[in-house]
Amino acid sequence: MSFVVGTAGHIDHGKSTLVTALTGIDPDRLAEEKRRGMTIDLGFAHMTLPSGREIGIVDVPGHARFMRNM
Repeated sequence: MSFVVGTAGHIDHGKSTLVTALTGIDPDRLAEEKRRGMTIDLGFAHMTLPSGREIGIVDVPGHARFMRNM
């Protein structure tokens, strides 16, 4: 069985940082996201738990201007 987990929180509260720390995958993939240091569009990462279960993670933008991208 696999699971999908989504992040939720205000801008600059560490959603993408948490995803990167858990998975080793930076969910901010767009050049503009890197340049501005903020998530603009959905980001994705995955990991395998010690039990062998797969987890997919969706990182969402925290800024109100990008809520439409969710």
